[in-house]
Amino acid sequence: MKRFIRATWIFYPLILAALMYFLLPLFPSFTEYIVSRGLFKIVTVPVGFITSLLPFSLTELLVIISVPLVILLIVMFVISMRRSSSKKKTALRAGRFLCGFVSFALLMYMICHGGNYYRYNSAQLLGLDTSQKTPEQLLQVCLYLGEKAAEAREELPTDENGLVKLPEDIYTELERTSSGYEPLVEEYPWLWTSVSRQKPVLLSYYWSYTGIVGMYFPFFAECNVNIEQPDYGIPFTAAHESAHSRGIAFEDECNFYAFLSCINSEYPEFRYSGYMEAFMYCSNALFDYDIEMWEQTRYVVTDGMKADFAANNDYIERFATHVIEGPGDIEINPWEVGGEFNDTFLEVQGVEDGSLSYDRVTELILAYYYTE
Repeated sequence: MKRFIRATWIFYPLILAALMYFLLPLFPSFTEYIVSRGLFKIVTVPVGFITSLLPFSLTELLVIISVPLVILLIVMFVISMRRSSSKKKTALRAGRFLCGFVSFALLMYMICHGGNYYRYNSAQLLGLDTSQKTPEQLLQVCLYLGEKAAEAREELPTDENGLVKLPEDIYTELERTSSGYEPLVEEYPWLWTSVSRQKPVLLSYYWSYTGIVGMYFPFFAECNVNIEQPDYGIPFTAAHESAHSRGIAFEDECNFYAFLSCINSEYPEFRYSGYMEAFMYCSNALFDYDIEMWEQTRYVVTDGMKADFAANNDYIERFATHVIEGPGDIEINPWEVGGEFNDTFLEVQGVEDGSLSYDRVTELILAYYYTE
């Protein structure tokens, strides 16, 4: 029996991860109070506190060293195999190490992020009425969001191209992310986290080719922000990733909490970012329903707001499509590849519409305004 336990213990974390994956969706109350408000906080709060002390991104560092590290491990394995008197035992030890690593990593993922997909949804937690709203109601919210964005923009500096620029350096700006969450935490204590620093990715230019503007790495409880994107979008992205560190898994819900935290911030750049992103989501939804009604929203969009939206479109176009020259030019779109990967990841977590779930934030914004 002892030999069996010694031989199989590396698979116990994998078994626990599988049980969480299949059983937690059946018991949302257990997931909410034991996993999301309990186990998740117990593990990520101390980890997030430690990683927040470092100004640089550990996730980015891991990506940089991962390739040479893997090559080094392969070389060490080959050398060990050549020197070993029992190649079978050496191969088995390496295999056990790899299986143990993957097994433990999957369990930690479920504890530090994956389990949060199965907690109560935010409409339940916040008491929001998500019943069907009329297009006229959506139009009114669009007009309100556009007006508030225009007001916030008047308080912000602009660059030589007339685009909004962040008033402080990027490290100071990202540290301001928690300011908008403070009033939310007072009302919803379960949103509290120890992650106080969002990390700028220094290789953001190259990261932009993936189409990803932010990433939460659960193993480090670390929020990473792509700083190559236009300045106006950076506060919202940081607030979105911060929502992940607070136990929110679904992307549409993170967008919603990012919006709430931004508009509650004392800093105009965060308020502007929150209103702009919310206006974009809501006006796009209205455009899909009724173009003529959508035309009315254009009157609240100032020239400065148009410039910022155009800068974001230029950013997407600059990194989205590239042509490999040669016999029969090949056009590639790395954003589509990244989007397909993200779709697959979200669908595995039970999000049936994949990346389209990001757009469901409109429903939550409408519910928030008409519930309030």
